[in-house]
Amino acid sequence: MPFTEFIASGDPKFIIVFLIFSSIAVFHFIKKLKTKPEDQKLISYYNSKIDHAAFWILISGILSLLLGLMHSFYFVGKSGGIAPNLMFQGISYTLITPVLGISLYMICKILKGLFNSKKNKA
Repeated sequence: MPFTEFIASGDPKFIIVFLIFSSIAVFHFIKKLKTKPEDQKLISYYNSKIDHAAFWILISGILSLLLGLMHSFYFVGKSGGIAPNLMFQGISYTLITPVLGISLYMICKILKGLFNSKKNKA
């Protein structure tokens, strides 16, 4: 599955939320890169902002999974039964947005850990 089809198959509401929080994380990462290594307080501030963005990406991914499954099972129950291949296809589309959310969460955690200056030991 090509990446554009992967993104287009996800829930657009959550894709927009992921883009917003990913942009916030990247913004604070760039600000962290411009910070002097001696300013540990500011670096930890930017790391906390990246961490908050990552947290909300993860929560949104979990919420998209639950809503997608609930939506899929609602229509299965309403139809009175469904072919297994349609069920599995619906579940695979349900999993697209959470997989993207978890991937972005891991990327944000990597951004948080990159370019942290070490404190000088006395």
